[in-house]
Amino acid sequence: MQERFIAAVDLGDSKISLSVCQVVDGIAEVVHYREAESRGIRRGTIFNPKQVCEPLARLIREAEEALDINIHEVVTAFPRWKVATKDVKQSIDRSDAESFITEEEVLGLKEIALQKFQSGIKGGSQIYGAVAQSYSTEDLFQAAESDVIGVTGGKFEGMYKVFSGAQKPVANIDKVMNELGLASRKYFLAEAVAETVLTSDEKEHGVALIEIGAGVTSVSIYHRGVLRFFDSFPFGGNSVTSDIHLECGIQETLAENIKLGFGSCMPDRLQSLGEKIIQIHDKRTGETQQLPVKYLAEIIGSRMREIANAALFLIGKSGYADNHRGGIVLTGGGAELLSASALFTELSGLPARVGFPHVSGISTEGCPEILSLSGVSQLSMIGLCRDKEYINCAILKELDVQPEQEVPQEEPVTDTVFEPEPEPETTEKKPEPKPEKKPKKPGLFTRLTAGLTEVTGNLFDENIEKIHEEDK
Repeated sequence: MQERFIAAVDLGDSKISLSVCQVVDGIAEVVHYREAESRGIRRGTIFNPKQVCEPLARLIREAEEALDINIHEVVTAFPRWKVATKDVKQSIDRSDAESFITEEEVLGLKEIALQKFQSGIKGGSQIYGAVAQSYSTEDLFQAAESDVIGVTGGKFEGMYKVFSGAQKPVANIDKVMNELGLASRKYFLAEAVAETVLTSDEKEHGVALIEIGAGVTSVSIYHRGVLRFFDSFPFGGNSVTSDIHLECGIQETLAENIKLGFGSCMPDRLQSLGEKIIQIHDKRTGETQQLPVKYLAEIIGSRMREIANAALFLIGKSGYADNHRGGIVLTGGGAELLSASALFTELSGLPARVGFPHVSGISTEGCPEILSLSGVSQLSMIGLCRDKEYINCAILKELDVQPEQEVPQEEPVTDTVFEPEPEPETTEKKPEPKPEKKPKKPGLFTRLTAGLTEVTGNLFDENIEKIHEEDK
């Protein structure tokens, strides 16, 4: 049984999220999804790597404990803000004009184009991704990649959209991962997000995919099944929350919750809901503030109109404004607001819908919360890596079983008593102690003299006593 894991990290302005997908014999299942409050991230880029480490490390630790795995690698996305786009053309002369063009030749031509582009860009920039626009030969003009494989020809030419950005934001991602002891794979998610929320008919007929994130809103234009344009601007859902926070004088966390619970983009479409009043009680001061839902919708609507107009400006800039039979598709956390699609339809005159993720081949029964608009990036990364068998972001923890040690019964060893190691033997010999001398038995002469001394001593004592008596 082949088993591997995909760990995806979404570094957003409002939240940092981690999902883990288990792939067993080609069947993918999302087994873990958690979110944490974002810190150190602004406009979709990391400006303080140290602040990002704390919430991300907590998410990694929770996933490892819940699934009993060790995560050593994660999949994440390149920033969407300040992405430059350039058209690149590359051609080669084939040695055998009668042979069929193979898939390896198509990939090789793209690699040559990217190497040529990389050598020409200025320092401090790097390639985020590239999308083939068309291929041509002597007999074929601007054909899709699937159509050019198998064609013959002496000259082979390709047209590409190359997306590049600054190295500094990417270096900050690497700093965070290195601090946590993780490797990272980074992808440009414009195509992956489209695969998650768009239908094949929409991409073929022409559609504008608008992803409204917390700090960045991006616009991707598809026509004839190919990504033709990508651009972004640095404001989104957080700007709406900030307006409510400043206008109503409430905390940002409460403003975010009120926006998601009662927010609407069009006050005129509230109907009976417009008569409702939100009671906000401040526990610190004991005061109660009243916020009419219709007034809340006016605050939200003014900022959402600004976002919509900026997105429509980019659509006009793309040159594909007249090729949108598929209309507009909204996704990202900012698209959750009530009447968001109706606002874009009113301003653009194009049909608009909210694009919820629809993934095939990935089970989300264990984590249904990932099927929200804010989980689109997570599912996009999982779908992008699902079929890449060389990606395995985690391994199962092995049981750490220590071999049993034989302990002599006569000398039991406990966990709290440690005997000192015996001192090494030395060659020097210690001096042996001298035996104690026993007292010798006195000889015959000694005994006779001792007796004589005792007798003379006694006579001397008696004479002294008689002298004393006579004197008295």
